[in-house]
Amino acid sequence: RSLYTPGDPARDVFLVQSGFIRLVLPGMERGTGDRTVAVAVPWELFGDEAFVEGHRRYGAVAGSTCTVFPLPTGSVLTALKTAKRSLNAYLEGVERELHRLRHAQGGSRGPTASQRLAEVLLDLGVRCGDKAGRGIDLSVRFTHQVLADLAGAHRATVTTLINDWLYDAVIGTKPNGCFQLLKPQELWALAGYDHKVSGE
Repeated sequence: RSLYTPGDPARDVFLVQSGFIRLVLPGMERGTGDRTVAVAVPWELFGDEAFVEGHRRYGAVAGSTCTVFPLPTGSVLTALKTAKRSLNAYLEGVERELHRLRHAQGGSRGPTASQRLAEVLLDLGVRCGDKAGRGIDLSVRFTHQVLADLAGAHRATVTTLINDWLYDAVIGTKPNGCFQLLKPQELWALAGYDHKVSGE
């Protein structure tokens, strides 16, 4: 279900309470469906273009059964200005998204699909994961297509990588279909990072 589409007036900021929202743009080719360019998971804000009273840059579509709340922009801005922890969390989220977008560029000099997918999974582990021993359990179920869109890869490629990583026990799945990052250190290595850097 669509909450808004690109070009709509931006009046409210939204908070996800449960599930997740897909921020989408039209497909790259005529006749293809929307592609996911970002997700908002529980306790994250989206629709922040309302801070400047512009128009929506993306569409917002429910990625699962979810609950979202519209928030008045004035109240959100006041809360961000007065609560250092909230402002820090918001700015860290913006920085993570910018980093992911910069690193999602493929091509001959960019990261491989494997590196991009590993980085997407690690990012989701930070944003909606719970520590489980040495691993991380994601609290939200993402489809292969959503992961492929976020990694800038074909769904078939992502499905192959996921199956390989499941076989190698780098990741797992819970009975509810959510992914488990069983060996985050190996995902860091797959993402192209040195283990020492990833532990910092």
